[in-house]
Amino acid sequence: MIQDPRHIALKVLLDWHRGSLTLDKSLEIHSEEISNLQKNDRSLCNAIVFGVLRKRETIDWVIRSFSYTTLEKMDIISLYILRMALFQILHMDRIPTFAAIHNAVDISKALSGRKTAGFINAVLRKASENHNTLSLPNEKTEPDKFLSVKHSFPIWLSKKWIKAFGIDHTKKLCQQIDSIPQITICCNLLKTSRHSLSEALYLCTKNIQTTDYASHGICFSNPMLPVQELEAFKLGLFHVQDEAAQIVTEYLGPEPGEIILDTCAGYGGKVFHIAQLMDNQGIVIASDIDPEKLETLQLDAKRLGIDIIQIKTIDILKSSIKDFDFYFDRVLIDAPCTGLGVLQRNPDTKWKRSKKDIERLSTKQKKMINSAANLVKPGGILVYAVCSCEKEENEDVIFSFLNKRKDFSIDKDFHSDKYSLFITNEGFFKTYPDPKNMDGFFAARLIRKSKIN
Repeated sequence: MIQDPRHIALKVLLDWHRGSLTLDKSLEIHSEEISNLQKNDRSLCNAIVFGVLRKRETIDWVIRSFSYTTLEKMDIISLYILRMALFQILHMDRIPTFAAIHNAVDISKALSGRKTAGFINAVLRKASENHNTLSLPNEKTEPDKFLSVKHSFPIWLSKKWIKAFGIDHTKKLCQQIDSIPQITICCNLLKTSRHSLSEALYLCTKNIQTTDYASHGICFSNPMLPVQELEAFKLGLFHVQDEAAQIVTEYLGPEPGEIILDTCAGYGGKVFHIAQLMDNQGIVIASDIDPEKLETLQLDAKRLGIDIIQIKTIDILKSSIKDFDFYFDRVLIDAPCTGLGVLQRNPDTKWKRSKKDIERLSTKQKKMINSAANLVKPGGILVYAVCSCEKEENEDVIFSFLNKRKDFSIDKDFHSDKYSLFITNEGFFKTYPDPKNMDGFFAARLIRKSKIN
């Protein structure tokens, strides 16, 4: 089969749907095919993949309205072919309707035969001609269903958010998450300045601006090349990191010469920022359960010119002070979570999360913070962070922890005026995706008593 952007987009989406893969992992599997496309086709492929997942519920609403076969009874290949074609018809001005339908029918013929292709053709023609006649659910009587269809959210989540935040805040959240975010990076002060980096990026990106709150952040859009191919990236002048995530690292408050642990380091975004704030002086232990992530982290640390990071493959739930040679001045636990605060950047997460995930992860987070706390020295700092705005993963975890661990308390003395907008009455750091164009994050800064009984 000829490899064109739509065929590859379909393979990415099907791999994501059928497995336990994240979208990033599915894209990585097909990265060679995508990179071999011409620039415009590569952009089209990515636009379709992310667009289908960003707009899925809205698109499915249209499919339900013009298909005699329910989504539940439709084969997965046909469903994604319809979703891809309708995304192009409804949301991409540069793709003629006839071209989107023609390509969808061709793909269906090649994969499923003429009969199925005829079904695809009929649904797309009816939908393209009549979608403007559809009415959204009533906003006043069914607000959860209205937001679900209009902004493409699973109905369980729009219902939960309306109950937690109210209809107006939820509407703003959904509107922001439904939009395409800018790219945010963290300037590597070990090699350059934010001003110099902004000038270097001026010729190859658009809409450059410095972040309002994070001290080292820069935002931009429409890079001429994939970010990893930009010369400034190759030279180690920055790493990709959202503004809220950068503030979490600043909230930790690392100092040169300290010994610091990141217990769930992943690919290292916060670890790199910690080392940079330490002026590459001291020791940073990057630990994680996944050795492959830590190998990638090491390579990126070299690119960034950071040499104080040591990696350690370990499960924080099974660790103790015996696994380390010392207690730590500061410990960051960026705990595994639902990721419901970063849906704008990861639209695939909307469709693979459920209420049960919130409960399951909250239970795990309570165990993890207790394990991490045992590694903090007397008088040291523990920061718990998650990219989620759900109370069960936020305040509930901290209050449960503080109820059991009387040797820790909320560090209310560390409240920079710079972040006051994001500090709650209880003393927690909290951002939402809607007001300041940053991810949704929660963080609690806790201090251990100077004497441990």
